[in-house]
Amino acid sequence: MTADSRTARYAYLGPQGTFTEAALLTLPGAAGAEHIPYATVPAVLEALRNGEADTAVVALENSVEGSVPTTLDELATGEPLQIVGEIHLPVSFALLVRPGTSLDDIKTVASHPIAQPQCRRWLLENVPHAEWRAATSNAEAAQHVADGHYDAALAGSFAAARYGLSILAEDIHDVADAVTRFVVLHLSPIHIS
Repeated sequence: MTADSRTARYAYLGPQGTFTEAALLTLPGAAGAEHIPYATVPAVLEALRNGEADTAVVALENSVEGSVPTTLDELATGEPLQIVGEIHLPVSFALLVRPGTSLDDIKTVASHPIAQPQCRRWLLENVPHAEWRAATSNAEAAQHVADGHYDAALAGSFAAARYGLSILAEDIHDVADAVTRFVVLHLSPIHIS
């Protein structure tokens, strides 16, 4: 198989069920490509830089919380990368739980640090005594709920089926019409000195 005929490889923040994966799936040609989830944004960009992936998709900013600091920090260091496209994805959060869990059962809620502030008011009104736990992605939070580590996760409703969870509440974000801007990256053909 030649380099031109092999399947394109897309790196993204995983595991499966993240908003980044949802953004990736909107790209033309992504359906037939290999999707490689990585645990952190630095790992996603390193995979692109070292040739494990041909393209990377990462969140750059959110209309509610602003820039994603980890992405900006990683883009500012290492081998230059080129933004070749962008995706504006509406984000809507759901509260995912193991089947049979009620609001009264929730003592811990996990999510990515960018998600928690977007649902702060809803959390204070509905699970005021629950403690928040950070996860590297909202899908990882859902995975931890499925594994019994936490009681609930803030994630996209599409992650519920992937991890065998129930949707206890939908559209729990404090600001309607939130959008996250994702960028599509390739290795830069230009080296800046």
